Amino acid sequence: MNARTLPAILKQAALTAALLGGLALSGAIAQSPVVDFKDLSPRDLRREAIVLDGRQSLRIDVVGAAAANSEDGNWLTRAIGISNASQGSAERTPWQGNAWILDASTRAVVWELRQADTEHGRHDLRSFEGSVRLPAGTYEVYYAAFPTGWEGRSWTWFNEQRNGRSRAEELARDFRLTIRGSEGVRRASRDELKRARAEFDRTTVVTLTGARADGPQRTGFVLDRPMEVQLYAIGEASKGGAFDYGRIINADTRERVWQLEYAFSDHAGGADKNRGERRTLRLPPGRYAVTYATDESHDPSEWNSAPPYDPDYYGLTIRVADAEDRDHVRTFEYTPWPSGTPVVALVQVGDDDARSSGFTLRRAANVRIYAMGEGSNGHLVDRAWISDAATHRRVWSMDEGETEHAGGAEKNRLVDRVIRLEAGSYQVNYASDDSHSYDNWNAAPPTDPEHWGISIYPAADADRGAFARYEAPREPEALAQLVRVGDDEHQRARFTLDDDARINIYAIGEGSDEQMFDYAWIENARTRETVWDMRGRPMSHAGGATKNRQVNEVIRLPAGEYILHYRSDDSHSFDDWNADPPDDAKHWGVTLYRARR
Repeated sequence: MNARTLPAILKQAALTAALLGGLALSGAIAQSPVVDFKDLSPRDLRREAIVLDGRQSLRIDVVGAAAANSEDGNWLTRAIGISNASQGSAERTPWQGNAWILDASTRAVVWELRQADTEHGRHDLRSFEGSVRLPAGTYEVYYAAFPTGWEGRSWTWFNEQRNGRSRAEELARDFRLTIRGSEGVRRASRDELKRARAEFDRTTVVTLTGARADGPQRTGFVLDRPMEVQLYAIGEASKGGAFDYGRIINADTRERVWQLEYAFSDHAGGADKNRGERRTLRLPPGRYAVTYATDESHDPSEWNSAPPYDPDYYGLTIRVADAEDRDHVRTFEYTPWPSGTPVVALVQVGDDDARSSGFTLRRAANVRIYAMGEGSNGHLVDRAWISDAATHRRVWSMDEGETEHAGGAEKNRLVDRVIRLEAGSYQVNYASDDSHSYDNWNAAPPTDPEHWGISIYPAADADRGAFARYEAPREPEALAQLVRVGDDEHQRARFTLDDDARINIYAIGEGSDEQMFDYAWIENARTRETVWDMRGRPMSHAGGATKNRQVNEVIRLPAGEYILHYRSDDSHSFDDWNADPPDDAKHWGVTLYRARR
């Protein structure tokens, strides 16, 4: 071999090695990335769709970050001994930088950085370099950069870096995701992604997805025969309540069929408040109403914390379990407000208003209640109730716990339900406070402002002939009555029973279960023995201020002579209230009637 042939041989060997390496690479992992996310910033959500023509391994190179208070934490939490493990919240705190892959046709997560075997880096950084083998299909790749650092805390001096960027911005600059594959992997076109999602949506009958903070989304569907439906729901909820949620009710009976709730849902990825549910329901034939309500934050228009795994399906999707059932389902345009003529309509109620009206039932019937009012934190300040006109006994009260969001401000609350009432006459009442009412809203009005108040309708299955013009029952003659009692009074009234009798006691006063300040009692006129005392009796809220209490019960008294007493203290009495008055202020005091047989 001469000196001139050695360079030629080395050059040929190098070319051969390069060719063989290229062939090996083309059959295994391609050189150009199919996904390449870098230069991320805080609150950045990146996405890309890819197609795998056959089963193959993807090479993933990713850098993210665990939660700021994760088990290992950052250098400061480690130094002072604070860890997420000690707080028991490791599973709930979202990672500051996380990547995942969804199967586009099933919406299932097939890989996630947070669940991978990662390497620890400086501070909260985590990295993964490895292969993930997936079958042929279309996949959606996501990266969510939602670093927390020390943002929002008072230690702003720590948050700023020498280069003027916050710790969150510095952390996000380290985030990246690169995915490489063989020649059988490529970026998906818009049509390819649409076709893959269409496979999931093939049996869909209802789709309420996306952000709609201006009011609930609604629709209805009818089932011609019994069938199973599959729910795919994603929303926002916590132990304190639901903020973005779906609901299904029977459109005729108003009975709730299903609602997304924290306790019965699963973590949907990202922040713990992202809740999801995949559930199969077996429903009988009938008409169903579907709503999805959102509040004014954290939705696909702008996430205020780490988003869920499937942001494009945020909302509610309903599919039939059996494709053959698709032809036996039809949708209709649903509006929650009833049609037809109401039996009672106390609507467009303004500030500091109190209204009442009545209706009479010739025989027992189902009635639909449609009522809106203002409330929050378990308390309603604009509210409705229905009482038996003869006995003053409440048969229904508008409680905040049974309400749903009425659109607009979260404090706009709605009750839409059916109750059964016996034959008789009923008084419908509505009372409002001094703000946020019809045409004088101090926050966003409800979706249906014209019905602010209460309306009563015959239920869908009701016998309309049972409803009649209101016939006010004649006030039964009182055995004894002490009403409209003022401050610092002790009133008395004598009454006599010739025979043993059942007595209806209707008393309203001030106090609590532990102590009463305005109250009634009955004593035997001969022995001076107290035979009944409002104090210590089971009482209910009388409307208005919490301290307004009432008793409406029937007792049995033997024949004899009795003295009815009512005592009040120096404040909060008839026409001199220091807090909201009761709903039935004119009966502040006590009234005794003979009980109806």
